Amino acid sequence: MDDVERMLAQSLHGAATDAPGDTELLSKVHRRSSRYRRRRLAVQLSGLAAVVVVGLPATAVLLNRSGPPLPPPAAFSSSAASPVTLVEGFQNPVFPYALPPTEGMRAPVATLEAGTPTAFFEATDLRRHADTMVTVTSTKPVFTTAADESAWTVRGHQGRLRTIDVEPAKQYILYWPEAPGRWLQLATDDTYTPQQVVALANALTSAAIEVLPPFELDYSPAGLTPDTVDASTMSFRDGAFSVVLRKQYQLPTTNQKVAAYDARLTRDARRTMLEVAVTDWDAVLQVTVRSPLAISDNDLLRFAAGVHILNRSNPR
Repeated sequence: MDDVERMLAQSLHGAATDAPGDTELLSKVHRRSSRYRRRRLAVQLSGLAAVVVVGLPATAVLLNRSGPPLPPPAAFSSSAASPVTLVEGFQNPVFPYALPPTEGMRAPVATLEAGTPTAFFEATDLRRHADTMVTVTSTKPVFTTAADESAWTVRGHQGRLRTIDVEPAKQYILYWPEAPGRWLQLATDDTYTPQQVVALANALTSAAIEVLPPFELDYSPAGLTPDTVDASTMSFRDGAFSVVLRKQYQLPTTNQKVAAYDARLTRDARRTMLEVAVTDWDAVLQVTVRSPLAISDNDLLRFAAGVHILNRSNPR
């Protein structure tokens, strides 16, 4: 097993119940386009704002650009909790497949949502191509929408093509078992014939498309697998450790400083939270560590000071 396969297996672990159904999968395909089109997929884009801003330069706002140095990390001791250890850097998750570069299709954009990696291929030539999304799950997908199904051989495996008869275009979902513990879905519309949909699937090749995060991290939590990376959020272990850029709100009180920014650190039985008022962005950076994970104040402040907000981020 190479590094890409190992990272994919870690991303899929624990995400089986979060695999998207056909309605959700198709809505993600539909929502990714930002313009009205003749063969418009049925629903508008929402929730994957990274596509809108992916072309912007990745200039960072450094939270630790000024202010007094933070204290060195302190040990956290608790018999009931699992202490978080910080390690330097962060390795971006990757999507392990790609379609061949084709005139009339943009380069893919990879995302990670609730442990499920996807790649979106946007069509620019709408006479010959259609928006296409490829999704990897660890279990066979479960569908709730009525559809006609037909059997097809896909990449040497027995697959099924679902056809959902909706307007303005019929929707296709082709799914098949790619390998033990790995299922693939390819969702598109009837710009393509069923034979062309299967040909697209057969054209997939091994790749390592990076999921572009909204932040650069000087530190990340050791041993915690990322499960969501989108335009506003980086979270680990089903959200047990999360970093979210939120639209600006007034902090009730402040009791900390992260570089030059006012911050509030609070603890209760369920979680530890640090909220940093990032005035440059009219936003609040929210770092949350949920029980049974635990982190010392010093390590939490050190982590937050090492978060660099990128221009492709989008506060939610």
